[in-house]
Amino acid sequence: MCKKKTILFLEDELEFLTTLSQLFRDQGYDVIEVTSAETAIKKLSELIPDLILADIKLPGIDGFDFFSQIREIEEYKNIPFIYLTAFNNLQAAMRAKNEGAVDYITKPFELEYLITRVQEILPLT
Repeated sequence: MCKKKTILFLEDELEFLTTLSQLFRDQGYDVIEVTSAETAIKKLSELIPDLILADIKLPGIDGFDFFSQIREIEEYKNIPFIYLTAFNNLQAAMRAKNEGAVDYITKPFELEYLITRVQEILPLT
């Protein structure tokens, strides 16, 4: 039996965080919910997820700075990273891609698209 795939989900809107987390659990993923980049960094010291989903606009450290910080640490360099944000801005999307994010998905988004992207990056079988 293979280990469940783990998603670290960084989002400060609690209702969105819990709803989407449950959706991914229903799909068969383990989800670790965090509401700040500082908490996400602490969680990363405890486990290395298979994927990180993160908002950009966060209290304290924003999503871009969080991504930059974790990319400097060897163990976290290859974790796929998807921005999930209301920040619909071409420059931000280009920055995300240039820095190595696998996707930049703006809210509101099609749920099917997000599920498909996650499954492409993290197949369950």
